[in-house]
Amino acid sequence: MSTNEFDVIVAGAGVGGLCAGALLAKKEGKRVLVLERTPRIGGRIHHYKGDEIETVEDYLGPLESFTGSLAYSEPSIEKIIEDGMLAGYNFELGMHDIVNGAQSRLVHVLDALEVPVEIIPLKACGFWSDGKLHEMTRGSFPWMAREEYAEMRAILGGMLKLPLDTVLEHYRESLHDYLVERTSDPKVLEFFDILGAFTVGMNSAKELSAGEFMLITRMPMAAGLHFADGTLGQMGGESFMQVAHNLASVITAEGGEVRTGWRVRQILVEDGVVQGVEVRTPTGEIERIECPLVVSNIPLPLLVDQIIPADALPQDFVKRTGKLTSSGAVTPIFGLSKSVIDIPGMLMTKVPVDHPDLPDGVVLGYEAHSLFVEGKAPTDKEIIECWVGLETHHLRQLRESGGLDALCQAIMTFFKENHPGFEEALEWALFPAFEYVVNVAPTPDQAWDQMLDPKCPGIDGLYFVGDSVKNYGGFMDGVAFTSLLTVSEITGNDYLGEILPPYQRERRDLSDVPAQA
Repeated sequence: MSTNEFDVIVAGAGVGGLCAGALLAKKEGKRVLVLERTPRIGGRIHHYKGDEIETVEDYLGPLESFTGSLAYSEPSIEKIIEDGMLAGYNFELGMHDIVNGAQSRLVHVLDALEVPVEIIPLKACGFWSDGKLHEMTRGSFPWMAREEYAEMRAILGGMLKLPLDTVLEHYRESLHDYLVERTSDPKVLEFFDILGAFTVGMNSAKELSAGEFMLITRMPMAAGLHFADGTLGQMGGESFMQVAHNLASVITAEGGEVRTGWRVRQILVEDGVVQGVEVRTPTGEIERIECPLVVSNIPLPLLVDQIIPADALPQDFVKRTGKLTSSGAVTPIFGLSKSVIDIPGMLMTKVPVDHPDLPDGVVLGYEAHSLFVEGKAPTDKEIIECWVGLETHHLRQLRESGGLDALCQAIMTFFKENHPGFEEALEWALFPAFEYVVNVAPTPDQAWDQMLDPKCPGIDGLYFVGDSVKNYGGFMDGVAFTSLLTVSEITGNDYLGEILPPYQRERRDLSDVPAQA
């Protein structure tokens, strides 16, 4: 039994938990204890250093800690490790970018906490159309005729000028349905399908909320950013792990603690009031830590009934959260003996897959990080990291039906056929797949309003943070938003207003939005 030594316990040391803990420590003078079940902080932003990967477990351990598995590799993962093929390469658990570059909400939070990081903006963007790779520039899309470009701009401009109330009405509508009412041009539809799917992290404009896409797209444009030169960003050195280290340093500097290997087994509740948590320590002992305020950054699929007793929660909340769906991703990584890409930024395309479970193929985004970030690959070599977003249930279906194997082979075929020299230069390929990347996917039927409120209903002293909480923008940017939303709810202070510019904090209760706009 531990006495009440802390003002706040944060369960989970992902970006959301660390952001909330750091804000409460630095801005509110709270003594914060962060408990993380794995041996490392940072959640899904784990950074691999190839020189330190000496066993298969060194690679698979972090992967499996965060719902990942290795779907395919070339050659086998055992040979890759045994032959030291990863030496000199540095890469992420799964592909990461910092959305909105140096104007990201996460950057604003880090600046407010006085632990800034350096962002390296992507310098270009490429788009495949009609079998050719085109470089996107401000004011010109080379693959579109003048009329097509004007139509695309008119639709995008219309989205950006909509009043917030009207945007919210389109939350219940898919981006695809929104578009087909306004254009039949195949190139315009292709552009929004690929851009929308990649921006929101899904696989198709049919799967994502139109309102979500609109609010996300407004942010970089309001900041003067463009996909061609700064909407996305990367980090050098410790890469995105630097974010986790900086946030943890704030918590410890203010008298708090960050403990790894401490698994929260249960959030303790008595008579509708939080009492603290029950944990398993690194030595296997069961310990109770008392605290009047608990912030949960535990993924929603693991939370209800497993960590919070279901009978302590309102039954309508239990039923609602049980119906929410998540999204995952396949994130291929390639190490090459020479460079085969010359556009230093995001490249986007749609790849056909010969499998009935993927009739429309997959949207693929990829970057040759070694073109613009030092230390990502050995001298004169190249590393390419990729992204394919898939709903969790779809990913599971593909795993069972053989569609995941077909997807991996289709991506390999795409690179071999479209990037000359790729096949000869390929040293190794890894295809990690993650079931949970976004815990509540931004689909039309659940984006925003079906996500969690920061305060847990029916339990005083319990709050939620992370991508299960109401946000738009997703990923690290959305999680930074939820940390401000949650800390504002806890303290009564408007941290959203204090830290974010207006165009990054548009929010409204959507309870009155019709089921279908």
